[in-house]
Amino acid sequence: MAQFAPLALVVGVMMLASPFLRRDRLWARWLVVVFLIALIARYLPWRITETVLPADLTTFQGWWIVFLFAIEIVFLCDMLRQSLIHCKIVDRSAEADQAYARLSARPVESWPSVDVFIPSYNEPLDVLERSIVGALAIDYPNKTVWVLDDGKRDWLRDFCKEKGAKYLTRKDGTHAKAGNVNNGLAHSSGDLVCIFDADFVAYRHFLKRVVGFFEDPTIGIVQTPQHFFNKDPMQRNLWIADRWPDEQRLFFDHIAPSVDAWDSMFCCGSCMVMRRKALDAIGGVPTASITEDILTSLEMLREGYRTRYLNEKLSIGLAAESLLAFHTQRERWCQGGIQTLFLKAGPLGPGLSLWQRILLFPIYWVFHIPARLLVIMIPIFYFWFGLQPLENARSWEIFYWQLPVLIGGWATAMWHNGRQAYPIVNEGPAVLVSLRLFPIVVSSLIRPFGRPFKVTPKGSQSGVGNSRTEAIILGVLFVLTIGGFFYNINTDIRIIDNADFLLVGGLWAAINSLTLLVAILICFESPVQRQQERFPTSLRAKITANSNDDPLDMTITDMSLGGARAMSPVTDIDRDRFQKGALIKLDAEELPPLDAKLARAFVNDQKQLVLTLDFTPEPAGDVRDALIRVLYTTGIDNASKPAGSFALWGALLRRIFGRGPVKS
Repeated sequence: MAQFAPLALVVGVMMLASPFLRRDRLWARWLVVVFLIALIARYLPWRITETVLPADLTTFQGWWIVFLFAIEIVFLCDMLRQSLIHCKIVDRSAEADQAYARLSARPVESWPSVDVFIPSYNEPLDVLERSIVGALAIDYPNKTVWVLDDGKRDWLRDFCKEKGAKYLTRKDGTHAKAGNVNNGLAHSSGDLVCIFDADFVAYRHFLKRVVGFFEDPTIGIVQTPQHFFNKDPMQRNLWIADRWPDEQRLFFDHIAPSVDAWDSMFCCGSCMVMRRKALDAIGGVPTASITEDILTSLEMLREGYRTRYLNEKLSIGLAAESLLAFHTQRERWCQGGIQTLFLKAGPLGPGLSLWQRILLFPIYWVFHIPARLLVIMIPIFYFWFGLQPLENARSWEIFYWQLPVLIGGWATAMWHNGRQAYPIVNEGPAVLVSLRLFPIVVSSLIRPFGRPFKVTPKGSQSGVGNSRTEAIILGVLFVLTIGGFFYNINTDIRIIDNADFLLVGGLWAAINSLTLLVAILICFESPVQRQQERFPTSLRAKITANSNDDPLDMTITDMSLGGARAMSPVTDIDRDRFQKGALIKLDAEELPPLDAKLARAFVNDQKQLVLTLDFTPEPAGDVRDALIRVLYTTGIDNASKPAGSFALWGALLRRIFGRGPVKS
């Protein structure tokens, strides 16, 4: 058991220390990093002297070992980079409070003027209407809402005129979104420019929380997080939508506040405000890359402007609704990130600090995408070709020297990021993304500007896109991984020469197989249960089922643009008037009267009368606008929260064995 002593010590220290280490304490964050550095410092001398230097460089096996060691060094360096990022963190909500207090003390006539841009290309009305109505509802006295239409759609022009938003188009679509925004800049004159992608809806108090920051003349951009009101394909296809947050929460909730603390935060393209003078100083939004947001941040940093990140939920948007939309979005991000490496304005260009270069370098796209696939392939190469990853390594040595570093790295990430950093759950989606994006990485490194800009399909245009090709490839890798291990158990037919590494190879294969299985399950689209997302509410309402009956006082517990659920503790009523299909009049606070049909009526376990109502057809005109304002702009939160380990893995196991999603 001595081989497991270091691992037991590491786990014991982490379990004993973690209750006393608060994430909001900087000393605790630094202590965790020092602990990780100590583990790596203990491991590397053994790794180099015992498993790398003895390799025979006259053979392919020897060069394979050196190559994998080089990859591992990059992994370790990036692990330290990510841990060091978390050593600093900033919460700017108190600054926002103070800035708004100073802004409120001024006459409203002196508040900065704001142009709210909604760039659009081909989004349908079911997406755009939320953004436009929400932007017009922003509670700020000196704003102008502009819809920048690169699709030249007459119906959108008419819609904007009806709602009171300005409509602007241009002759051609040169430089895609960046060119569209620059055209908007040429036709507007606000002191500040606020940008929302066509699928995002601002909360009413968005500008009041953000504008005050620009009292500091060095602030060029204030970025806010992107939150979503629907479930992304990862949540939905794994059947964990009710117990796992959306795929971008890890970055916006944990990484971005730390990047901001290092003064290296970047613009994310939506849900942010920019200073017009700063944009003028860099010649407008840069057009050299399809990820214009990153270049805008880099150019402003060079001009002495800073980006601030306000980690408050001030808007909600539409997450990728299908694998097709998800992959299209990530392909654009990948290509655009790699493009910045070939530009003078990119992270390798002049005028940036070393730390800014490190944090803004697109290491995820350039390194992690191919390296993650390599990690999946290593056991397969070992089992089927006898290529061992370490020279003369024995399993007990791996357990003694290497495993504590691996567990320590996982534990450090989980400590920094809470329940949003489970290794297998995060790695499964990452493997699928890596498989899909690997050709994009290769083509972008060879011809970075060879692929055209693609808009992420949204709403009724999002389509479906079962990743069957990826599922087949992942399935083959799964079979080769499992089959290779069992094939080599038989001493009569085994391929490997070094059986001392077989136990570690088997554990590695088990982890990879579980990761591949999760990735395979994501490849098959689960149907969207509702056309409209529901929001939890507590609106008081009067419901009438018959014009001759007295209205019943109820509480609307959840609502969407397509229906609602109402509850009442009153059960001793004539239930005959609540028959399926009955016409219902609903008069709720903050909303005009609504017509609905009764879809279902029942008494729940708490002895409450529950009515499920359908708005068929969905409300239109002013009634629909009022619903949008109540549901999408008032701060109602319908996002999933991360569940505990047992609840999460229970849901995943149900998915693996096809037992159906957990009923919430």
